[in-house]
Amino acid sequence: MDINTQSLKLETELLLKLGFEKPTEIQSQSMPILAEGDSLLGLAPTGSGKTLAFLLPLMCRLDPSLRKVQLLVLTPTRELGLQISQVAEKISKLLPNENNSSHLLVRTAFGGQRSESQKEEILKNPAVLVATPGRVLEHLERGTIEIDALKAIVLDEADLMVGMGFETQVAAICDFLPKKFQAALFSATESESQSRLQNRLVHRATRVDVRGKNTDEANSNGNSDSFRHQYWTIADRNEKDSALLELMTEIRSQTETGIVFCQTRENVQRVVSFLRDAGISAEALSGELGQVERTTVLRRFKSGGLQYLVATNLASRGIDVKELSVVINFDLPSTPEEYIHRAGRSGRAGSPGWAISLCSPQSLDFLRKLMAEAGIAIKKFNLASEKQSTATQKSENSTPESEQYKAPASFGKIHINKGKSSKIRPGDILGALTKEIGLNRTQVGGIFIFDHFSHVEVEATLIKSTMIKLAQKKIKNLSVKVSEAETLSAARGRFGA
Repeated sequence: MDINTQSLKLETELLLKLGFEKPTEIQSQSMPILAEGDSLLGLAPTGSGKTLAFLLPLMCRLDPSLRKVQLLVLTPTRELGLQISQVAEKISKLLPNENNSSHLLVRTAFGGQRSESQKEEILKNPAVLVATPGRVLEHLERGTIEIDALKAIVLDEADLMVGMGFETQVAAICDFLPKKFQAALFSATESESQSRLQNRLVHRATRVDVRGKNTDEANSNGNSDSFRHQYWTIADRNEKDSALLELMTEIRSQTETGIVFCQTRENVQRVVSFLRDAGISAEALSGELGQVERTTVLRRFKSGGLQYLVATNLASRGIDVKELSVVINFDLPSTPEEYIHRAGRSGRAGSPGWAISLCSPQSLDFLRKLMAEAGIAIKKFNLASEKQSTATQKSENSTPESEQYKAPASFGKIHINKGKSSKIRPGDILGALTKEIGLNRTQVGGIFIFDHFSHVEVEATLIKSTMIKLAQKKIKNLSVKVSEAETLSAARGRFGA
């Protein structure tokens, strides 16, 4: 029996021990490639088993007697990183322990946590390090981490990593990598920006694309009868809170847990307060929470202590809750990819799923265009109340064509020279763009706040005019400098993930 066959047999045995009867499509295609020592570009949606697809074959190839970092896993968020590290810990304990040698040591390094306490753990020379890009780059530059013995590097959720502005940090990390290493890049979507990372790390890698080829992926892309994609139009934007409550009441008998997505932290807090006042068990999850608070909220949600989690896009990746019934888009996502990742929180592992988007008649065209680009069929949500249904339909039909928002073809990204250190929040930037400059909310995409700067996505055709106007305004009473993000030179420093 050759080494590769032995490795695959071991991986299959480990899958069984972890509670999986058979590998998913991404696992069955990726594990033999990675077990052979080859690099891989894996394309598969959330909920398809990507974590085990790379951890099992790569960890089986590590040397437990070598006390150095041999596997580096980069993730865009702490939540996703914690989940990966927990799975890695389980695998480490299940791996054969020859001659009573120690298990593979697994450690983490995330932004938002004390760097010194992480340094103590990293100096223990773990075999597996799971980290966010900004923090691992900081440790590499300080010499805290040495990766001269690195065997493999993994970029998980690479599309989100690029979308959150970590491309520069990942490129800088590549400068520290040894001459020979195995690379695996996993993503649910592809983009031009992401292709730069692909060319840097996996340009000669084997490509595995299983999007739409198994149950979970069919669910995420709307091709399964067990997953429903629906929208519900509301006559007045000011009635969204009451519409959300009515929707929750309507679907109460069919749902146990759900996630409500908002675009800003301010909306998250306001919706949570509204739901609590209405007697619904809800908690907030957004980037402003500390790590301990976020972990506590997620633990309560996963254990059934909460019915609804109200979150920013932070929760669209890295939350794996069994039998999550519904995802509600209180605020519409900005891109097809964003929608897919939000919806991917529900209907995992073959379970029925449901995604419902609330939208005004003015934003209905935008939603329809978004879903068409994602290749998803979406239907109107029908309320039991005929009166509400009739009123909503009447409002839709009576909306003048000139008042309906037309979806932007694409988004560009603006760099703003103020960030967390200036106490800038997404709502401050959104307010400046909508209230001061007059942009429509749907013309603004993702807003990413870093330590010393921020990135905001704006409809591509409005980039130049928005930059000129924004440079003449103040954000949170602060004068700002703006430029196109793509033209920036490599930025360095710490970035909360």
